[in-house]
Amino acid sequence: MAFTGWQLDSEIVGDERSMMKKSKRKTLPAIPRMTIAAMILLVLSAGASAQNLPPPGSYQPIPNFTGVGAGLQFREAINERFSGAQPIAPSITTPTFANLPPEQDGMLLYCENCRSATPCVSGGDGAYALGTRGQWACAGAALEATLNANGNKVSNLASGTINGDALAFGQTGAQLNTLSGSKLDGSDAIANVSLNGVKNVRAFGATGSLATVTATTSASNAVITVNSIADFKVGNWIKIDHAGAASNANPPTGVTVVPNSYGMNPNPTSDITKSVANGGGCEVDSQTGNPAHNSACNVSYTYQIVGVSNGGGWSVPTAAVSTSAGPATLSTNNNLLVSWTGAANDIAYLVYSCSGAGCTPSLHAVVPHAGAPGATAESYRDFGHAFGTDEDFGTALGSSAVVQDLFAQITGVNGVSVTLSIAPAQTGSFTMRHDDSVPINAAISSICSHTATGATVGGIVEFPATSAYPLGQSLNLYGCWGVTLSLTGAQNGDGGHPVELEWHGVTGGTVINMNKAADSRVAGLSVSGINGNTAGVIIDVDNYATGGGGDGLATQHDTFERLALGRAGIGIRVANQSAGNVQNLSFHDVQISNPSNGQGGMWGYFFGGAGQTYNEEIRGGLIQGHDVAIMSDFVGQLEIYGTDFEQNKIEAWTVDRFGGGADGNMMFSGVTSEDAQYFIFDTNNVGSNFIIDATRIAGAPGPNGFLMQLNRPTAIKSSWVCGGGTTVCGISNGNAPNPQPIFSMQNSYGDPSPFRNGDGSNAPDSMIFTEFTDWLASGVVRVGYLNHASNIEACSNVGTVSANTTLAFSTNSCQKLFTATTGLTYTLSTTGLVADQVVTIESYITGAIAAGPLWATSSGAIKWTGGAAPTSSIASGSVDVLRLKWDGTNWLEISRSIGDH
Repeated sequence: MAFTGWQLDSEIVGDERSMMKKSKRKTLPAIPRMTIAAMILLVLSAGASAQNLPPPGSYQPIPNFTGVGAGLQFREAINERFSGAQPIAPSITTPTFANLPPEQDGMLLYCENCRSATPCVSGGDGAYALGTRGQWACAGAALEATLNANGNKVSNLASGTINGDALAFGQTGAQLNTLSGSKLDGSDAIANVSLNGVKNVRAFGATGSLATVTATTSASNAVITVNSIADFKVGNWIKIDHAGAASNANPPTGVTVVPNSYGMNPNPTSDITKSVANGGGCEVDSQTGNPAHNSACNVSYTYQIVGVSNGGGWSVPTAAVSTSAGPATLSTNNNLLVSWTGAANDIAYLVYSCSGAGCTPSLHAVVPHAGAPGATAESYRDFGHAFGTDEDFGTALGSSAVVQDLFAQITGVNGVSVTLSIAPAQTGSFTMRHDDSVPINAAISSICSHTATGATVGGIVEFPATSAYPLGQSLNLYGCWGVTLSLTGAQNGDGGHPVELEWHGVTGGTVINMNKAADSRVAGLSVSGINGNTAGVIIDVDNYATGGGGDGLATQHDTFERLALGRAGIGIRVANQSAGNVQNLSFHDVQISNPSNGQGGMWGYFFGGAGQTYNEEIRGGLIQGHDVAIMSDFVGQLEIYGTDFEQNKIEAWTVDRFGGGADGNMMFSGVTSEDAQYFIFDTNNVGSNFIIDATRIAGAPGPNGFLMQLNRPTAIKSSWVCGGGTTVCGISNGNAPNPQPIFSMQNSYGDPSPFRNGDGSNAPDSMIFTEFTDWLASGVVRVGYLNHASNIEACSNVGTVSANTTLAFSTNSCQKLFTATTGLTYTLSTTGLVADQVVTIESYITGAIAAGPLWATSSGAIKWTGGAAPTSSIASGSVDVLRLKWDGTNWLEISRSIGDH
């Protein structure tokens, strides 16, 4: 029998009964010992029953065994409790740290004032103390094998501080050595983090999600119900369309509609901005093959305008305003000028229109407010190009005001119940969408304090590729110096848009605000305008004071690269409100295009509204599908290199639209223009020069229009102008009394008389210009100085004459003739001359005569040098050359060469 550590006399009696028969003397002493053991068990049983024992199932007390084998049962019950076969509820002694006994490996105590640490230390709220390896341990020992958490978390780690420390979730300041991917299949990635000071918008909470849900709201209740939670979660910033406060937009006033045209009208310039009262209005033509051909001027057009505020509110529409004298075909040559007075709080205007009697207007254009806010003169020139939409209302015209949008943050989610930081102001069902503008602006603010040079200045905000970021509000770079917004690790281009900023803010709003931003950069981003609301301005660069901390920063040296901008009122607007210069901006490979919806916008670029722009540069890129590619109002210097212009109505409009100063130099070098009705339209007669160099200009102007309507000195060099069979390609340069010089050299013109008069005659222009080695449809101008038209300097050969002859100079200022007849009279015709025209006569004598030719005039007098006419040569082989100037009344002799052989 195995030794159990316990031995009772009852067992001895049971096992050794034969010994009891041998000696009665030995049996009697055993009885008292059995009695003592039984008493001990009774005491233990009574003590156990008096204690607060665990409930049944956790602990089974030892019963009072009786009968034969009770001792064995008692021993087995005790062994089961020590072996673990039955649960026990021991109470361990609880010394203090100071009273811990000498350590024995395997001894377990509870130290009532120890901390959980190894070795045990005092100063805690109590911990088990285990004797192990020669010390009291009050916490787990160091691992000596792999720890498997079996899919569970190890939480509340302290931040790592030295090599070998574990990294806690969300830890700041962790230091890592080399990181290396191991999958080798392209799936190793680190996402949504900011590295080396470069701010990742995802690390600030940008979602890159275009998910939308329907939100059911109750006014003043921050808890809303959605039809699906989708990917929305706590912390997301959201926009609920038109669930905010009542509209604060106001309808514009004083709306008018006036037809404007140029159709060989009697104005001093070929001006497409003339109303009926000023010689324009509407013109018909017979050029049926021209896309701008207009067959009638009796079509009705109706317009209504809605003002919109920055918070997304809409005004009620204005009353309908109509004209019944509009063209059958709207174009640059026959357009409608819609004018109104802006209203307080309005940042843009939605222009609705239709044609025909009893028509219903639909959205036709999205026009941003021009100039400072308030009651300013606003206008839109309708060339027949419609664009723009609203994602809630489409292009339909409503009849009432529309409330503002709601912007809020999700603070709680319970199923489909969502709690917002701001309660909606409206009751109903509305579209809820993500608004990544808030976290993106937070990323910008982390590197820009918006206080010019103070505090945080400069850095990079990056957008991870292959995402579309929904924007409900403008991105704000006010007062930022040296800030870059850019695409992460990819490049934008014709083939795709790795990062799309999708505008879901107010229709007519501004996507990127760069007022008072210097040395900053926007690169690699796309705002196509295909989806979402149509913006009024995509990038707005300005230099006006707001009263904020960034007002001390002058807007300059900003750079824009590899951008893809699409449908909007204006792609890039520069100096709309500024009273000072916005200068030294660079635009490299910026595409302001006609997106897949085919709508483009009103203007590609706008330079200078209230303030001057200076030394701006456009290199490469594309401007496509806009009413006006470049609208310049007050430009000190604008240089355009290698840009592609396609399918715009006008490539460059250089006239003060809202009043102000005059343009400066504008240079086109190596550009391509296709399908524009005007390459340049300029109505001012002040300012500096146009320079057109190495440029290809294809396409015919509108009927009776001009490819270039110029009113300042212009140089055209090494260019191809109106080729491809285009023969009517007029270039007008400011008719009398303010003609401006043109320098033309080494060009190819598809029009035999490219320089035309825009006063209604379409005759060669009454201007002064210099022309060298141009190729014309009718021949080549070798070298010459011209003062009338392009084909009049090379002498016209009258031939041999034998009778009195009249010399005409209306089409050629140089005439040469031959004679061997005595006593002829040559009469100088004044028909078709212009004031200050200089003519040359070459008189050849081919045989000896008795008397040379005499000189007369058809009107006025010839005022000879010295008061006497020259005596003409009579010898055979002689040549007399005379130069005279017509002053409008008389001829004035300039020079004579008599008898030259």
